[in-house]
Amino acid sequence: MEASVILPTFNEKENIFLLITDIKKKLKNTNLEIIVIDDNSPDRTGLICKNNFIKDQSVKIIVNKKKIGLSESIYKGILNSTKKNIIVMDTDFTHDPILIPKMLRLIDEYDIIIGSRYCAGGYMQDQIHSHLSFFYNILLRLILKSQVQDNLGGYFCIKRNTLMKLPNKKIFYGYGEYFFRLLFFALKKNLTILEIPATYKNRVRGRSKSSFIYMSCKYFIEAIKLRLS
Repeated sequence: MEASVILPTFNEKENIFLLITDIKKKLKNTNLEIIVIDDNSPDRTGLICKNNFIKDQSVKIIVNKKKIGLSESIYKGILNSTKKNIIVMDTDFTHDPILIPKMLRLIDEYDIIIGSRYCAGGYMQDQIHSHLSFFYNILLRLILKSQVQDNLGGYFCIKRNTLMKLPNKKIFYGYGEYFFRLLFFALKKNLTILEIPATYKNRVRGRSKSSFIYMSCKYFIEAIKLRLS
């Protein structure tokens, strides 16, 4: 198995070293590269990564000269990846690396594997957030005519060759809404998508950068635009 794990960071100095260490531990027998794309963090997340992994050839650190946003940072990481399979995940331990080996085992049978909160067996520790996101996902499914249960999770595995055939400039901009755009265009191309149960944990260190009310309004507009495109 081989994988490029894309880790977009912004002010995650308290999490990133521990996360990378955990990923490497769980993927001991994998041809692995970890790509950290730091979005010019004021807390110097990128510099901390460089200092800790300076001798580790499997860890690439890219620091944006100016803030470009989550989606574009992820795409920058993808463009710098070299392995057959790509994993994208959050860097606050919300996404548990324990799921990655299962994703890589299944990716030969499907085009996209999603770590899902809302398929059978999926769970989110923050129950208020979970319920709000669940009902919002229903709205997205109605707008986009999608059967995918979790359109906002952002924890997924995809073959690199498959991803590069999608209209990525129409996908990777803005914030987390890139994920439902990715799924929308994937379904238009009849790609196979499998959701596997994931437990989304509470953030332990640092602060969340997202506002549910703001994102809900923005994502609704983006979903409507996508549906009418």
